[in-house]
Amino acid sequence: MITTKKYTNGFFIIILCYLFVFAPVQASDTHRKGIDILKKYEDKCYEHIRTASDSTLFYATKILEVSKMIESKQWESVAYQFMGSYYIKKGRMAVGFDYELKALTISESLKDWADVATISNNIGVFYFRDKDYRKAIEFYHKGLTSINRFMAESDTILLHQRENQVSMMFNIGEAYTILNENDSALYYLNESFFESLKYGFKEQEFYVIAIRSRVLFNQGKVKQAIQEIQEALAYFKENNNFDAFCEYEIWLADYYLTLDRYILAKEKALDVYNRADIKDSDFWKMESSKMLYQVEYKRNNIENAFHHYKEYQTIKEQIDNVDIKERIAKIKENYSSEKRESEISSLKTEQELNQKVLKQQRQFIFVMVLMFLLMVLGIYLLLKFYLNLKKAYSHITEKNNEIEAQREEILAQKDHLQEYVKLLDTKNKQVQSGINYAKRIQSATLPSRRKMEKLLDDLMIFYKPCGVVSGDFYYYSGKLYKNNERLSIVASIDCTGHGVPGAFMSLIGNGILNEIIKVKNIHSPKEILEGLHQRLQTTLSQYETYGVQDGMDITVACINYSRKIVTVSSAKNSWVYFQNGKQQVVKGDRRSIGGMDTRFNSFINHEIDISQGRTKFYFYTDGYQDQLGGPKDRKFMANNFRNLLEEIKDLPVREQESVLDTTLNNWRKYQGEPQTDDILILSFTVE
Repeated sequence: MITTKKYTNGFFIIILCYLFVFAPVQASDTHRKGIDILKKYEDKCYEHIRTASDSTLFYATKILEVSKMIESKQWESVAYQFMGSYYIKKGRMAVGFDYELKALTISESLKDWADVATISNNIGVFYFRDKDYRKAIEFYHKGLTSINRFMAESDTILLHQRENQVSMMFNIGEAYTILNENDSALYYLNESFFESLKYGFKEQEFYVIAIRSRVLFNQGKVKQAIQEIQEALAYFKENNNFDAFCEYEIWLADYYLTLDRYILAKEKALDVYNRADIKDSDFWKMESSKMLYQVEYKRNNIENAFHHYKEYQTIKEQIDNVDIKERIAKIKENYSSEKRESEISSLKTEQELNQKVLKQQRQFIFVMVLMFLLMVLGIYLLLKFYLNLKKAYSHITEKNNEIEAQREEILAQKDHLQEYVKLLDTKNKQVQSGINYAKRIQSATLPSRRKMEKLLDDLMIFYKPCGVVSGDFYYYSGKLYKNNERLSIVASIDCTGHGVPGAFMSLIGNGILNEIIKVKNIHSPKEILEGLHQRLQTTLSQYETYGVQDGMDITVACINYSRKIVTVSSAKNSWVYFQNGKQQVVKGDRRSIGGMDTRFNSFINHEIDISQGRTKFYFYTDGYQDQLGGPKDRKFMANNFRNLLEEIKDLPVREQESVLDTTLNNWRKYQGEPQTDDILILSFTVE
């Protein structure tokens, strides 16, 4: 009996150790492992949320599952925060706002001021994107107050908490900037900037620089704004921050549009449009379409403007299909009741915990009765552990097979992409080949220099297309006879646009000139211009709604060798001639060739008597004088161009061409500007 009692007491002690020592330790160990897993998932969410990757939603869902398993309200709030941020970045505002409010309810019930600050900031972001900037500022201030309260109550302040504080000051400054309250904006932006420098928050520093450029823009300092935002854009592009790059690239396009630099404005807007198309971001496609509409409308390209405006409205309607405002109103109505339900849930949880403790105390009375059952349970747990281990091994094997299949699929996709790249390269070569062939056709239509030099002394042709083909071209009729008088006709022409569209216009213009001069035998310059205007309107159906409203600027001269007179008429283009060493500038008529012209004044003939001495003529398009560059990144301007002609007029032809080319290149190199338009300068001497 003594031996039996001894073993019974020993077994009883083992059971007690299991219930009061090992069971709580096991529960604590499970909770600790759960926290470790949650921290890993949190790091993954931070890694993917910056690019709004779908992996964010995957890991946030994992956080929610584990937090409910270990009954952690704090981590449940973290999961809802990441879900809210993800959906807001994806443009699904109502869904994101719903999750953020769930997180705010939980964090306020826990008095977790750090989380309250973060969530308030995210809600402020929602209102900001909904263009309710006053409401956004209200939540941003609530977030800043909460983070300051948390930092005041904490013994240790972590770096990411400092970063949150800086981010909230920045958000307030950004909202004030849009409201054009520049003093308040600069106060918060400067606070954010100095704190960013102090703690090394590089990305936040460039966000401040970008928003500060908007303040400069509001103050009318557009060029300073451009310099600042370009610095920020370079950083975001280098660090693959898609949303920031797109937002501020749109701003830069707006700045260029304000300065009437339409080509650069369109280039920036198209850059955002193409990136948004690749990223499948409807929001940035909508914003870039809106900017392209504004650029084309301001350039008076009504057809292109209407196309972009229509695309903008289509995307906007798709985004607005979900009635966001109705959803927000419903969420706001439920917010208070959800908060009360959360408090009631917390009280119920506390009551359940007390009931569990009482239940454990009662169970202690029946320990002796349950010893045998506990032994069976121990065996059962060991068996279950073995089966779970076997199942886990099977699951790992299955996952390995899935990974191998995915690897094979990726390799197949890689081969497909390589084929696609080859196809694109082939298409590109075909397009380039077509353009090169178009250049050969255009070159064949231009008069040969050798034939022109037979009748025109000191012939100088400075011809620099902006692309492979050109919208500028020159015309020469060769020898003509009328009423026993020996004539020739020379012209310099600037068609609308450059590149392939300009080249098409040049071919049309060349053909019409041949028809007027050589078929209809019209030799008066002003009659040539009038005939060209009417013929171009007919050819392009410009009085019809579907017609093309393009045209050209032209200077045309008729040289009468018998009477020693040069007659010149010009549409828009000015021209210069030197006689007896003096420069004479003649402005062109304020009419253009082609388009819906409402001016009805006739073109004017200017007669130059060349019997008085050697006379040198310069006909030119506007490409040279409009070239951007120089120390202040401005146009070369007409006065500088005419002064340059004054300097080179007595030089040999080849030296004139060399000086023109060198001066142009040096002017562009100041700011690294590309050639902005086709350039044509035609010079000749008659006696």
